[in-house]
Amino acid sequence: MNLQFAAALDGGQSRRTRLPQGDAGLRQALLLGLDLLQGLQQHRGLGGQTTREAQQRCQALGHSLDQRWKEWPYSAQCQAWNALRRDPADFDGHCRLLQDLLGAIQHLKLQRCALNLQPPSIAERCWELEDLGRLRGLSVRAAARQRCPLEMLVQLQYLRERLLRHAPQSLHNALERLQRCLIGTTTVSISPAECYALLTPLLDERLDAIRRDLG
Repeated sequence: MNLQFAAALDGGQSRRTRLPQGDAGLRQALLLGLDLLQGLQQHRGLGGQTTREAQQRCQALGHSLDQRWKEWPYSAQCQAWNALRRDPADFDGHCRLLQDLLGAIQHLKLQRCALNLQPPSIAERCWELEDLGRLRGLSVRAAARQRCPLEMLVQLQYLRERLLRHAPQSLHNALERLQRCLIGTTTVSISPAECYALLTPLLDERLDAIRRDLG
């Protein structure tokens, strides 16, 4: 699926977009893509919270990301971001844009790998990271309810099981807390802000490792 998406991107939007050339340009574009990935995932998580503090942080984050999106060569994704700025609570809209963004990152990485004859492992790690990002976005929305809605519960259980397969201890502990306080209980006992704080350091740690490995 990921390779098909990247191939479609290569044959479609890349013809209408001036992409960077050479190893250095592709590396800078990939670093920008990782910044946008991190920021968009955070915007999704903050947009699902209703406290004044979270809304202010979401607004400030959106403002700081506006200029970064203007630097991104995929114009359709920039337009989708503008729509999310007007509706930060739109979970599905964030997920669609994140899928498109991940496809663009994979496309750039494949371009760079073709120059350096390297496997595109970083792109795959970004796709895997979105499981954890989606879990954060869903959990902050589910935690705002007295009981986790069934449609959210099904998605949360699926993501938890996927993430548990190769989870280090820090992630395992976080998933177990969500299981106790949100997923496996009839009464929610964790706040949206606590969900956000629980998972954000794990996401940031993985993104920092990907940035380092870009070389």
